[in-house]
Amino acid sequence: MMDEYYVGEIDVSTIPTKVKYSPPKQPYYNQDKTSDFIIKILQFLVPSAILGLAVIVRIYTKTA
Repeated sequence: MMDEYYVGEIDVSTIPTKVKYSPPKQPYYNQDKTSDFIIKILQFLVPSAILGLAVIVRIYTKTA
């Protein structure tokens, strides 16, 4: 079966040399998780404040 699929010899001088892997440069990651906590709080408080403001405006501008 080898004779049927045999193509030829490999020229060893054409094989590229192995290149050492170097990972891509990563931007500095902030280990401080405080900003994530503040963002999560603001994601809750800002819509709640807008809703509260809308309800207050509705109550005070309501005509009897």
